[in-house]
Amino acid sequence: MRTFIISIFIGVMASNSCFAGDAEDQADSFANIYASLCLKNLSNLEGLRTKLKDMPKLPPEKSAQFLSGNQGDAWSVPDKTGAFVVALPSDKKICWVYAPRADTTKAEKMFAELVGTSPAPLVSRLMNDERSQTTANGPTHTTSYEWSVPNAARKMLFTLTTANSDSAQLQVLGSAAIVGN
Repeated sequence: MRTFIISIFIGVMASNSCFAGDAEDQADSFANIYASLCLKNLSNLEGLRTKLKDMPKLPPEKSAQFLSGNQGDAWSVPDKTGAFVVALPSDKKICWVYAPRADTTKAEKMFAELVGTSPAPLVSRLMNDERSQTTANGPTHTTSYEWSVPNAARKMLFTLTTANSDSAQLQVLGSAAIVGN
């Protein structure tokens, strides 16, 4: 009996390790999708829309969930680690990437590495680092960085919100936007 219980315990621990590895892989995939789609194409979101034209769009009723009340389109981005969604509103210069599941600590670290330092002549500045409680996702952590040249009217704003609760509807949401005139 003792051997049976030890076998079950080892099996449970091994499966938890797999889940942890999956969550880390999902964080890697999130960072890659965010960097290759949103960051790389922020100055030309219509070009990104064209690149995504061969991927199936989500139906309008499902897209609405990801567009925060805006008109636009959302795409499911297939990845071996899980389901991701990219959303582009029609009338705003913003790109969102959604990851229902991912290692939030790793996602936060990778986000800070991606946007915490900007390419010259831009300057990166931490704008927000806030923790709050939400009904849908439990405790959340939002971090924002801004890239700009000094005294510029237009800036790039990068935001990441994470929720590490296993029952969260969404664990990682990243956005890249151009703000200002």
